[in-house]
Amino acid sequence: MIYPRFGAGTFWNFAAACELFNARYPTTPLGLITVAALLPRTWTVRLVDRNIEELADGDLEWADLVMTGGMLPQYFDTIAIIELCRARRKPVVVGGPGVTSVPQLYSKANFQVLGEAEGIIDKFVETWDAGASDGVFEAEKFTIDVTKSPVPRFDLLKVEHYLYVGVQFSRGCPFTCEFCDIIELYGRVPRAKTNAQMLHELETLYRLGYRGHVDFVDDNLIGNKKAVKAFLPELKTWLEQHNYPFEFTS
Repeated sequence: MIYPRFGAGTFWNFAAACELFNARYPTTPLGLITVAALLPRTWTVRLVDRNIEELADGDLEWADLVMTGGMLPQYFDTIAIIELCRARRKPVVVGGPGVTSVPQLYSKANFQVLGEAEGIIDKFVETWDAGASDGVFEAEKFTIDVTKSPVPRFDLLKVEHYLYVGVQFSRGCPFTCEFCDIIELYGRVPRAKTNAQMLHELETLYRLGYRGHVDFVDDNLIGNKKAVKAFLPELKTWLEQHNYPFEFTS
């Protein structure tokens, strides 16, 4: 799994804050480590985040398949990764909101996974295992049950290089802001994880030894007010029981 670099002038780059806290990049590739948790347990997965580290020739030589993708501000490096893989004759699959929004821009990839991975990754894996060399796989919009989404593979992260770790409680937003494409990607009805599921993710981070800043990357954390009002008291209790290992933003 290769996470592309963000363009230098984007919202997701705040170099001065990273320098102050001796970090290489603000936050972690939550999308890719969620996809990693959806893959067959028999697959061996490595993660290279080009925002914090270099991609070595040996990384590509080792791999049978390269998985990449992200947001539109990562477009240019995503294309560079795809072209590098094609030059090395390594099959490459691209997913995420960038390719979902404008798939024609990523046509050089062998495979495209469009939409939320939980709804289509099994079909991709089945097709790959059958020996296919290309294909497009598209999940049905706004139908994914996030209560069945797995705990992300936080163990793949080099957390010491980031300012904070991201988690996700819900997807979607009820509003129709003209500058935002969230409702086109994830719909206007926010779908939330269960309280137990979310606390299990935080417990996993805790047991891996992480302490510090955790950011809820939700499209709109209070988009589903009923769900978040039920969750926050349980989060408060969990924090008290664990002696406040995390500080939160959203």
